[in-house]
Amino acid sequence: MAWGNAFRRVVTLWALLGGVLLLVIVLATAINAAGFTANTLARIWGGSVAGLPGYEDGVTMLVGVAALAMFPYCQLVGGHAAVDVFLERAPAWADRAINVFSAVLMAVVALALAAMLAHGTLEVRSDRTETAVLGWPVWIFMPTAVFSCLLWALAALQALFKTPEADNGP
Repeated sequence: MAWGNAFRRVVTLWALLGGVLLLVIVLATAINAAGFTANTLARIWGGSVAGLPGYEDGVTMLVGVAALAMFPYCQLVGGHAAVDVFLERAPAWADRAINVFSAVLMAVVALALAAMLAHGTLEVRSDRTETAVLGWPVWIFMPTAVFSCLLWALAALQALFKTPEADNGP
């Protein structure tokens, strides 16, 4: 199944991109915190050290991109929370029915989010909304969220075609 392998690679690379963005956020936060500490010390001698200009702008935009980039991977590998206590003794058909229902429901939710984010992207773009300090156009970051939600929906739907033996993760 070549399409399935290619899809897994795309979802995995997308999640890794989200991880890289989280590392950038952590690094920027560490640098900014060090700047605040240095500023506290510098004030003792009448000096000052500035923090990163626009830190909040950058982190706000990148956190949304990074977090949503990981949802499709989590869905694909079954990393979401599940309560199996009630299904341990249930017949296989009941377990499968609940898995199908939850996969379809998650796909519907992810597609609804994608639609709302696409609409919001167009609205924010037409309003020319920018970040407060750096003046970055906000809409530029939003299509990544739409893409993440579409991948998430596909990952949920892919669960419908999995056989229990084929559930080995990426």
